[in-house]
Amino acid sequence: MRGSYSQAVAAVTDRCGRVLGKRRAESLVAEAAVDIDAFYHHKIATLCTADMPLVIQVDGKGVVMRPEALREATRRAAEARKRQGRQARLAPGEKPNRKRMATIACVHDTVPAVRRPYDIVHPRAPAHLPRPAPLPTRRLINSLPLKGAAPK
Repeated sequence: MRGSYSQAVAAVTDRCGRVLGKRRAESLVAEAAVDIDAFYHHKIATLCTADMPLVIQVDGKGVVMRPEALREATRRAAEARKRQGRQARLAPGEKPNRKRMATIACVHDTVPAVRRPYDIVHPRAPAHLPRPAPLPTRRLINSLPLKGAAPK
Protein backbone atom coordinates (compact mmCIF):
# COMPACT_ATOMS: atom_id res chain seq x y z
CA MET A 1 0.00 0.00 0.00
CA ARG A 2 1.27 3.45 -0.85
CA GLY A 3 0.65 6.22 1.64
CA SER A 4 -1.54 6.34 4.70
CA TYR A 5 -5.10 5.20 5.26
CA SER A 6 -6.16 8.85 5.24
CA GLN A 7 -4.67 9.30 1.76
CA ALA A 8 -6.41 6.14 0.54
CA VAL A 9 -9.77 7.33 1.93
CA ALA A 10 -9.22 10.75 0.32
CA ALA A 11 -8.51 9.11 -3.06
CA VAL A 12 -11.67 6.96 -2.84
CA THR A 13 -13.73 9.98 -1.74
CA ASP A 14 -12.36 11.98 -4.69
CA ARG A 15 -13.45 9.30 -7.18
CA CYS A 16 -16.65 7.91 -5.62
CA GLY A 17 -17.90 10.39 -3.05
CA ARG A 18 -18.08 9.80 0.69
CA VAL A 19 -18.52 5.99 0.72
CA LEU A 20 -15.57 4.83 2.85
CA GLY A 21 -14.29 5.78 6.28
CA LYS A 22 -10.78 5.28 7.67
CA ARG A 23 -11.81 2.42 9.97
CA ARG A 24 -13.53 0.57 7.09
CA ALA A 25 -10.43 1.06 4.89
CA GLU A 26 -8.28 -0.52 7.61
CA SER A 27 -10.62 -3.51 7.88
CA LEU A 28 -10.70 -3.96 4.07
CA VAL A 29 -6.89 -4.09 3.96
CA ALA A 30 -6.82 -6.65 6.78
CA GLU A 31 -9.45 -8.79 5.01
CA ALA A 32 -7.56 -8.62 1.71
CA ALA A 33 -4.24 -9.57 3.33
CA VAL A 34 -5.68 -12.92 4.48
CA ASP A 35 -5.45 -14.36 0.94
CA ILE A 36 -1.92 -13.18 0.05
CA ASP A 37 -0.22 -16.53 0.72
CA ALA A 38 -2.86 -18.41 -1.26
CA PHE A 39 -2.48 -15.91 -4.13
CA TYR A 40 1.26 -16.52 -4.45
CA HIS A 41 0.91 -20.30 -4.14
CA HIS A 42 -1.87 -20.49 -6.71
CA LYS A 43 -1.00 -22.64 -9.72
CA ILE A 44 -0.20 -20.57 -12.79
CA ALA A 45 -2.36 -21.58 -15.75
CA THR A 46 -0.66 -23.19 -18.72
CA LEU A 47 -0.52 -21.35 -22.02
CA CYS A 48 -3.22 -22.23 -24.49
CA THR A 49 -2.56 -23.75 -27.90
CA ALA A 50 -3.41 -22.37 -31.33
CA ASP A 51 -6.61 -24.48 -31.44
CA MET A 52 -7.96 -22.73 -28.31
CA PRO A 53 -9.72 -19.50 -29.32
CA LEU A 54 -9.24 -16.37 -27.26
CA VAL A 55 -12.60 -14.66 -26.70
CA ILE A 56 -12.89 -10.93 -26.04
CA GLN A 57 -16.24 -9.46 -24.99
CA VAL A 58 -16.61 -5.69 -24.65
CA ASP A 59 -19.71 -3.73 -23.75
CA GLY A 60 -20.52 -0.12 -23.00
CA LYS A 61 -23.23 1.38 -20.82
CA GLY A 62 -24.26 4.95 -20.14
CA VAL A 63 -23.87 5.79 -16.44
CA VAL A 64 -25.59 8.74 -14.76
CA MET A 65 -22.93 11.11 -13.43
CA ARG A 66 -22.80 13.67 -10.66
CA PRO A 67 -23.00 17.17 -12.22
CA GLU A 68 -19.44 18.12 -11.14
CA ALA A 69 -18.03 14.98 -12.86
CA LEU A 70 -19.48 15.77 -16.29
CA ARG A 71 -17.20 16.93 -19.07
CA GLU A 72 -17.25 20.68 -19.68
CA ALA A 73 -19.43 20.68 -22.83
CA THR A 74 -21.92 18.23 -21.32
CA ARG A 75 -22.09 20.23 -18.08
CA ARG A 76 -22.81 23.44 -20.02
CA ALA A 77 -25.55 21.69 -22.05
CA ALA A 78 -27.12 20.31 -18.84
CA GLU A 79 -27.08 23.77 -17.24
CA ALA A 80 -28.67 25.33 -20.35
CA ARG A 81 -31.39 22.68 -20.28
CA LYS A 82 -31.98 23.34 -16.58
CA ARG A 83 -32.41 27.09 -17.29
CA GLN A 84 -35.10 26.27 -19.90
CA GLY A 85 -37.22 24.64 -17.21
CA ARG A 86 -38.75 21.21 -16.94
CA GLN A 87 -40.17 19.72 -20.13
CA ALA A 88 -42.47 16.71 -20.30
CA ARG A 89 -40.49 14.66 -22.83
CA LEU A 90 -37.27 14.82 -24.78
CA ALA A 91 -37.53 15.49 -28.50
CA PRO A 92 -36.36 12.68 -30.83
CA GLY A 93 -32.57 12.54 -30.77
CA GLU A 94 -32.30 14.91 -27.81
CA LYS A 95 -29.95 13.85 -24.98
CA PRO A 96 -30.54 14.55 -21.27
CA ASN A 97 -26.84 15.56 -20.82
CA ARG A 98 -26.17 13.61 -17.66
CA LYS A 99 -24.44 10.35 -18.67
CA ARG A 100 -20.97 9.13 -19.57
CA MET A 101 -20.00 5.83 -21.14
CA ALA A 102 -18.56 3.06 -18.94
CA THR A 103 -16.81 0.15 -20.65
CA ILE A 104 -16.35 -3.37 -19.35
CA ALA A 105 -14.25 -6.05 -21.03
CA CYS A 106 -13.87 -9.79 -20.43
CA VAL A 107 -11.11 -11.93 -21.97
CA HIS A 108 -11.14 -15.73 -21.70
CA ASP A 109 -10.16 -18.96 -23.42
CA THR A 110 -12.80 -21.46 -24.41
CA VAL A 111 -12.86 -24.91 -25.92
CA PRO A 112 -14.29 -24.71 -29.45
CA ALA A 113 -17.87 -25.94 -29.62
CA VAL A 114 -18.74 -28.22 -32.51
CA ARG A 115 -22.29 -27.27 -33.41
CA ARG A 116 -24.86 -28.99 -35.57
CA PRO A 117 -27.60 -27.18 -37.52
CA TYR A 118 -30.25 -28.07 -34.93
CA ASP A 119 -28.05 -26.64 -32.15
CA ILE A 120 -28.56 -23.24 -33.79
CA VAL A 121 -32.05 -23.49 -35.31
CA HIS A 122 -34.30 -25.57 -33.10
CA PRO A 123 -36.60 -27.94 -34.98
CA ARG A 124 -40.24 -28.13 -33.99
CA ALA A 125 -39.93 -31.67 -32.67
CA PRO A 126 -37.51 -32.01 -29.72
CA ALA A 127 -35.86 -35.12 -31.22
CA HIS A 128 -32.37 -33.64 -30.89
CA LEU A 129 -31.27 -32.06 -27.63
CA PRO A 130 -28.81 -29.18 -28.07
CA ARG A 131 -25.29 -29.79 -26.85
CA PRO A 132 -24.20 -27.94 -23.72
CA ALA A 133 -22.33 -24.70 -24.32
CA PRO A 134 -18.59 -24.59 -23.58
CA LEU A 135 -17.48 -22.93 -20.35
CA PRO A 136 -14.87 -20.14 -20.27
CA THR A 137 -11.48 -20.77 -18.67
CA ARG A 138 -8.78 -18.35 -17.46
CA ARG A 139 -11.20 -15.45 -17.39
CA LEU A 140 -10.08 -11.83 -16.86
CA ILE A 141 -12.70 -9.13 -16.35
CA ASN A 142 -11.70 -5.50 -16.48
CA SER A 143 -13.98 -2.60 -15.79
CA LEU A 144 -12.53 0.73 -16.83
CA PRO A 145 -12.81 3.23 -13.97
CA LEU A 146 -15.32 6.00 -14.45
CA LYS A 147 -14.54 8.95 -12.20
CA GLY A 148 -17.57 10.65 -10.69
CA ALA A 149 -20.30 8.06 -11.27
CA ALA A 150 -23.42 8.82 -9.27
CA PRO A 151 -24.10 6.27 -6.50
CA LYS A 152 -27.26 4.18 -6.87
